[in-house]
Parts: sequence; structure tokens; C-alpha cells
Amino acid sequence: MKEKDLKHKLEILPEKPGVYIFKDSNGKILYIGKAKSLKKRVLSYFNKTKKDIKTDKLAEKIKDFDYIVTNNEIEAFLLEGTLVKQHKPYYNILLKDDKTFPFIKITIKEKYPGVYFTRNTKDKNAIYYGPYFADDARKVLELIYKIFKVRQCNYNFDKKKLKRPCVFYDAQLCSAPCVGFISDLEYQNLIKEVKKFLGGFYKNILKDLNKKMQQFSEDRKYEKAAEVRDEIKAIENIMQKQKVVLSEDKNVDVINYISKDRNFYFCVLNIRSGRLISKKIDVFEDIFNSEELLASYLMQYYSRNISYPDEIILPVDDINQEVINEFFKRKGIKVIFKKRDNLFDIAKENIREKIKQDEAKKAKDEIQADVIQKQLIELKNILSLVKIPQIIDAIDVSHFSGDNIVASCVVFKDGMPEKKLYRRYKIKKVEKIDDYAAIREVVMRRYSRILRENETFPDLILIDGGLGQVNAAKEGLSMLGIENINIIGLAKKNEDVFLPGQSSPINIKQDAKLLLQKIRDEAHRFAVSYQTLLANKKLKKTIFDDIPYIGEKTRYNIYSVFKDRDDLISAIEKNDKRADFLTEKQKKEILKKIKGH
Repeated sequence: MKEKDLKHKLEILPEKPGVYIFKDSNGKILYIGKAKSLKKRVLSYFNKTKKDIKTDKLAEKIKDFDYIVTNNEIEAFLLEGTLVKQHKPYYNILLKDDKTFPFIKITIKEKYPGVYFTRNTKDKNAIYYGPYFADDARKVLELIYKIFKVRQCNYNFDKKKLKRPCVFYDAQLCSAPCVGFISDLEYQNLIKEVKKFLGGFYKNILKDLNKKMQQFSEDRKYEKAAEVRDEIKAIENIMQKQKVVLSEDKNVDVINYISKDRNFYFCVLNIRSGRLISKKIDVFEDIFNSEELLASYLMQYYSRNISYPDEIILPVDDINQEVINEFFKRKGIKVIFKKRDNLFDIAKENIREKIKQDEAKKAKDEIQADVIQKQLIELKNILSLVKIPQIIDAIDVSHFSGDNIVASCVVFKDGMPEKKLYRRYKIKKVEKIDDYAAIREVVMRRYSRILRENETFPDLILIDGGLGQVNAAKEGLSMLGIENINIIGLAKKNEDVFLPGQSSPINIKQDAKLLLQKIRDEAHRFAVSYQTLLANKKLKKTIFDDIPYIGEKTRYNIYSVFKDRDDLISAIEKNDKRADFLTEKQKKEILKKIKGH
């Protein structure tokens, strides 16, 4: 937009509430904000008043803007939240997905709702409880299945009805609504009880369990009584972990924040029945516009499908209390604004601990970065490279007695894994065990594509293997006409490093070798994980199919440790330490399957 057109557009801005949308020269949305007066707020970005650096940078990039007039501020507030969620502008604060935090999920649209562990809160047909401290989510779930016997399977009830209940019923961890062992009404009542339990209402549940335990004792069903006693103890352990912070049995969320070095730290304390059951801390870095930041955070946090408290306690801020009250009123939540509260202090203490941990991690990362830089410089000097190898590709071929021959290529940038650049390959042209041919194929496939698409080549290629493998990789590059990329091989046997065409390993300092080993091991892990995935996709068509006591994790370990079937059998028969992860039953069944005895 021409400067005179932008100036005219600014002049005719209405003095009404609404949402403004700043755009760059390409029409990309930079920032979305709300305003009581669109004219006053938008003009503030274009006046000559000195601003902070980031606001100045934003103002420089604004080449156009749109706006939407609303009837009042609450409508502007709600619309801003919707648009920010949709467009995710760079300069707005954006609440990240809760993938790192454990939640307990209850489905709400199914005939028989299920209760599950999850780190994703995007399913609109579910309600979420949490986030939980560390491993507490799984412990709480185990207890829920044991006490309430609700669904934990993923069976689709729209499909054919089951003829018999599954293993969870047999283990007394499900009431089997799928086959009608419990009525629909009874099952819905169980789900209601689970919601109360997750809401922190333990007293009535403990009371019922104590009655149940007493009745079992009177009926001389002592094993049953002992099971209920263990359930009671488990609940009491959870209660002990959850600090009592309110004298009343209230469900309350407390929110507070701290700003430090242009970073903002928000803490939400989830208090249920007077007990602090969980907390969540969100960090927003390099914030340019702190005005009504709390309001933006609240909009995003409470627009998700999570369990809501009865009350929310907020600090008195520059926040528009009328708008916030109206927003939460629609959700049936009472808002209390306070200048001081002991709970605010708890929230701030948790934030300070988070800042302390972040700073310690940053310092540790800086030390690690220095160590890695020294290792990379050593590699440059030892290998006589033109430059420090900032980008290193590592290639590994994996198979198990010729089955599922696969390869991996992992990429490290500045000594750290760049997982989005990882690639994996099914070997297509090699039918028998031939590591050299397999490596040649992978090298040609990977680097012919890089040539074709004009992408960046690595500074160094690391091959998992010795002289034969590294020579095969060099041949593959030569066949593509690529001669200027450095290749080395790292053999597992003696951890020797080989260069193409040189029969003797080169001397390399231990620090540099440690970095190579780390990268090589990651390539091996990635290849093995792909091999195991393919084996599992064959739906039990591997040698370990139908062997009792051999699950996915054990199969993965077998593929990781042993090079072929003979190696596995030999290790079992000789009681090799490499086979210590297998139980005696597993060893017996493997020998029975493979050798027929």
C-alpha cells in the first residue's frame, strides 16, 4: 500500500471498539490486537513517540492494516482470541500445545466414554484434567481403572458388537459395557464419579471404599478386603502429595506472572477441593507489547476444552475487569481480583524456580556448545577439512538375517541432532546380505536427490562401518560425479576411524571420537527403530511371531543387540551377557521356535 493511501486509511479510522490486523508488504499478518478505540490504538504505532526496540521493528514492517468494528470490548476480546488462534501471528503471544504435559482425557461424545492418558488437548470431543505432576497422571489412571472400572480401550462401538469382553475385564479393570455387563445408566454414573475424583472430591470415595472393605472383612473375603485397603492407601498417598492450600473444599485456579528481561512467565495453580493438584507454567520470550498481556493469556488458556474451576483468582492489573468478568461469566466461572494473596506467593515461587532451572539449563547448554565446538575444530584439523564440519550426515544400514534391510541418514548441525532432516530408506536393489551394495544404494539415492533439488550438501559424511563400507560410500558418490565431500567410517569393532582407500585406521583424539560415536549411535538407533516398525507392520510375519512372552519392546532389543539369528542363538546358549535382558522363559521359547527344541 502506498504511503498516502495508508495515511488516508489512518485518518478515517473509527473511534469505536474492535480488532485491528497489521500486515507486511506481502499481506502476511504480523499482529492482531483489540482496542476500546481503534483510532487511538492504531495511531499509537505510527506516531513519533519513542518505543521499545521490538515495537519499533513491528512498526517499520507495517505496510497495511485491516480492522473489524465490534459492538463492545467483550466482542473485540472474543474476536481477537479467535483470530489469533486461526492466524498465529509472529508478534502475538501464542500458547503452545500441551504436548509436554500429561493430562487425563475423558471422551464425551461416545456411548461409553473412555478415560485415557494424553499429552494432546486438541480433541474437541473430550474434556481434559490436568496438567499433572510428573508420573502422577499414570498413577491416577491406574487407580481409576481399578476403582471405577471404566473403559481404557479404543474399541469403536459403531462397529460390530463384541461377543465377549476383553482382557481388561478379565483383569478386573473394566466393567465391560461393550457386552452389556453394566447398564448404560450405571456406566454413566461411573463416569460422573470419575469426574468428581479428578476434581479432587476424595472424601465420599474414601467413605464408600472403607464401607466396602469392612463388608468384605465381615464376609471373610480377606483378599478382596486387602485389595480395597490398597486402593484406599493409594488415594491417601495422592492426597498427601497434593498440598492443602485452602480451608474450604473449593475448586479454584490462581494465576500470577513475573516479567524478567522482556520475558513473561505465567503460572496457573489448579486447586481442587482445597488441594493444589497441579500447576502449569508458560513462558513467552521477548514480548514487545505487555499491555493487557494477562487478558490475552487468559483468553487462550481458557478457550481450550479443559475442566474449569468454580473460581479464578487474578492479580489486579491493567486488565479490563469488566471484559474479563463477562468472558468468564459465559463459562460459569466467578472471577476474584486481589492485590495480595498467599496463593500469589506460591505461584511466584514456582515461577522463580522455573527461571532458576531455565538459567541453569542455559548455562549447561552453553558449556556443552563450547565442548562440541572444540570437538568439531579437532575433526577439522585431524581430517584436514576446509572448514569446521557444521553439517554432518551419518548413514547406517540395518537388517536381521537379511530381513527388512533398511538404512537411515541422520543429520547433525553444530554437533546437535536436526531431527526434522532425518531420513530413512527401504533398500530396493539389494536382495541378499550385502552391506556394501546397500550403502552404495543409499548414498546414491540421498545425494542424487540433493543434486537434483539443489540442496545443501553436508560438510562430512559419517558411515557406520569400516574400510569396506566407507569405500562403497565413496564409490556411490563417484558414480554421481561428486568428489568434493569428505567421508569417514567408524567401525564398531575397535571404534577405528577409516578414510576411503586407506587400509589403516587414522589416529583421532578421544574427544573428537566421542562426538563421532554419538552421531553414529544415533544413526544406528534410527535405522533399528525403522526396521522394527516394518517388522511390526508385517503383522507378525517376523521370526518372533507367535512366540509367547515376546513383545514389541523385546523385539526391538533383539534387533538392536544381535546381528543375526545365529548370533542370538549363540548368545542364549552361551549365557552371553548381551542376552541378559531376556528372561529364561523368553530364551526357552526363542530356542523352541528357531531350533525346534
